Amino acid sequence: MTQSSSPKRRAHGAARGRPREFDASAVSEAAAEVFWEHGYHAASLDTLCEATGLLRGSLYGAFGDKHGMLLAALDRYAEGALAQLAERLNEQIPPREALRNALLHHTRVVSTLTGLRGCFITNAAMEMQPGDDTVAARITSVMRRISTLLAAAVIRGQAAGVFDSTLDENAVGEFLLCVTQGLRVLGKVGHDEAQLTAVVDVALRALE
Repeated sequence: MTQSSSPKRRAHGAARGRPREFDASAVSEAAAEVFWEHGYHAASLDTLCEATGLLRGSLYGAFGDKHGMLLAALDRYAEGALAQLAERLNEQIPPREALRNALLHHTRVVSTLTGLRGCFITNAAMEMQPGDDTVAARITSVMRRISTLLAAAVIRGQAAGVFDSTLDENAVGEFLLCVTQGLRVLGKVGHDEAQLTAVVDVALRALE
């Protein structure tokens, strides 16, 4: 995710009491970068203000508090991640290849793009649970949607005759969800892309 300069340019009007003029999506994206980099508890309001270009009053007015900023950041990150996953799984290519490409994307992200930061959603789940029911509900919803997308990809593969038709697609969706989250965690502790790709190929063989 990349930060946008638009929040900083528009924030000062909101601070003077005018109607909100900043791009809430861009602000949420910038806040997500902060939480992703530092974690929720270590992310200071000063850092959030600097990243978003907004004053504290504007942030509180838009999100209520720091926790509200985290929820908005999770929503923003999740919607983008789900849209990208759906796009990869629904490519007009053979279903096994589409599923493999989607799973391989996780290996490339963890090994080259995010370094040791891992997945924002996974990190939030590990930091905020147990004890934060609101975050837990958000993350449960996201995981359910990921599992549903993966189950649909399995159904397409079964219809094409490349995956075992006796497999329960919902159970396989949960299995593949566990694989994707495992890839995120393994990548965070230093596994390289070749090792993670081998995991993807073993997972796909289990579906055949």
